[in-house]
Amino acid sequence: MDIYKLENLKIRLEEYKIKDEKDTYIFRVNKKYAASSSIFFIMISFIALYSLYKELTGAEKFSLFRTILGIALLGYSMFAAWLLFGYKIVIKKNVIIIGKISINMEEIESATVKIDRISAFKYDRFLDIVTKDKKRVKLRLNIGNDVLFLKLIQNYTGDKLVIS
Repeated sequence: MDIYKLENLKIRLEEYKIKDEKDTYIFRVNKKYAASSSIFFIMISFIALYSLYKELTGAEKFSLFRTILGIALLGYSMFAAWLLFGYKIVIKKNVIIIGKISINMEEIESATVKIDRISAFKYDRFLDIVTKDKKRVKLRLNIGNDVLFLKLIQNYTGDKLVIS
């Protein structure tokens, strides 16, 4: 699936049927994104642990800077992994809950799916939500079953969901 073809997403969204409605839906990071990010965190952790091990066993000369750097890298990789695997979007009845942010779907003025810049050379799909009190929330659509997520929002908001 090419993420840059929003027309394909539009077609899939129109064809998608929700089979059994539930009160609560939980969406987490998709498996491909989690796996590719996990490899990076595992490599950083391995390098930091190996460096610390060599210093503690005496195979290399002890360096306070290298020890602090190794501990910082371990802390960074554990924090990033915690953020990655702890990320979830919950739709409970007509409320979207992302961490401490809660958005009532009746208060949504517009919801737009578009491709936006993540970094200098990387782009991804985002859902840009604007509420009636002019608050703006951007959600990156790197979640599992993003079509179900968008279909639920479309069911609650109607024509306010636009794919551009």
